[in-house]
Amino acid sequence: MIYDYSISPETRFVHIIANGNYSISDIKNLIELVTNDERYRPEFNSIVDIQDVKYTPVVSEIIDFSNFIITIKKSFEAKVALVVKGEILYNLFKISSHLSNKNGIKVDIFTDLEKAKNWITEP
Repeated sequence: MIYDYSISPETRFVHIIANGNYSISDIKNLIELVTNDERYRPEFNSIVDIQDVKYTPVVSEIIDFSNFIITIKKSFEAKVALVVKGEILYNLFKISSHLSNKNGIKVDIFTDLEKAKNWITEP
């Protein structure tokens, strides 16, 4: 499990990159680590890049992940872009984004980092 993240209060932006072997629990733990960082603010836009994570969750794990995000929704007042690799992960995490959006969290899924960055910077 390898990760890196940066938090820029000046640009109000968070960038998380994870690669290697991860589970949904690992990704949840990483999100908790970042949102508990003293520099983090809920109004910061975030990109979570998991394109190089070697793991494909099952639907029940995606629903569990969605429920986790919903329980900490106060941590996400701005946009969150999740960047994944491949159609399977895209479609699985679209379920999560749909559930999150229904609960007031602005999340979208991308397979292209540049498109995620463009979406994040749109008003």
